Amino acid sequence: MVWQEFLEEFYAKFTHPEKLGHLLFKILNIIVIIVVIFFAFKLITWILKRYLRKHKERRALTIIPLINSLLRYLAFFIAIIAVLREFGVNYGAILAGAGVIGLAVGFGAQTLIRDFISGFFILFEDLISVGDVINVGNESGTVEKIGLRTTQYREFSGILRTIPNGELTRFGNFNRDFMRVIVPIDFDYDFDINKGFKIIEQIAQAWAKENQSIIMEQPIVQGVIGFGKAGITLRIVAKVQPQTQWQAERELRLLIKTTLDQLGIGIPFDQQTVHVKQVNK
Repeated sequence: MVWQEFLEEFYAKFTHPEKLGHLLFKILNIIVIIVVIFFAFKLITWILKRYLRKHKERRALTIIPLINSLLRYLAFFIAIIAVLREFGVNYGAILAGAGVIGLAVGFGAQTLIRDFISGFFILFEDLISVGDVINVGNESGTVEKIGLRTTQYREFSGILRTIPNGELTRFGNFNRDFMRVIVPIDFDYDFDINKGFKIIEQIAQAWAKENQSIIMEQPIVQGVIGFGKAGITLRIVAKVQPQTQWQAERELRLLIKTTLDQLGIGIPFDQQTVHVKQVNK
């Protein structure tokens, strides 16, 4: 009975020619507002993309998705307020109530707030960008997405890991300024170490000649850096462009192995000598 009365009142209110015309005018205003907000959102996004892409490409890939997300929420919020105003709803009271609720939730969501604050400073200080290779604890991967609350990176195995920004208190970034190629090589204790030094130096120079595009400082052989169980250790070190160090190390190891094989020089390995003592009974 109550529903029947409500429907009758609604029908009488909005089927009247004047009321109906007023309703259609409001609907038209709402459509215009939504269209204007939509095109304003697209225009601002386009301007920001053009501006950011004139700067660092990684920075643009990091900031653009975040800005798009924030602008989308802002446009949605403005559209809702505009619609409520068109229908004469007191949205001020709604916003005040939402503020009180948000404050109450905030006291119980300190971890969430910490994540947002950490995410803001990570983005503001450009500590990580999309495409960077980072390690967090014992895990490493390529950053695919940075938000205000979480960061996602994909390990080499394909696992996509999501970590709250508040937990990114200690991490390493492989994509800042330069990286070092570090390749140790052992020689037998009986081998002439000066000859070994010259051989490794020639290998390093030959490799550098073929890889000038990634080298930032010429490779050096640091000399004897240790006495191991298997032999004496020399080490090649070179400064290269970020994310090229792994391929460079693989190439150097292969070149060292093939060169030593051609020269008939073996690479030592751990061995044990067993002495058998005969006991006379």
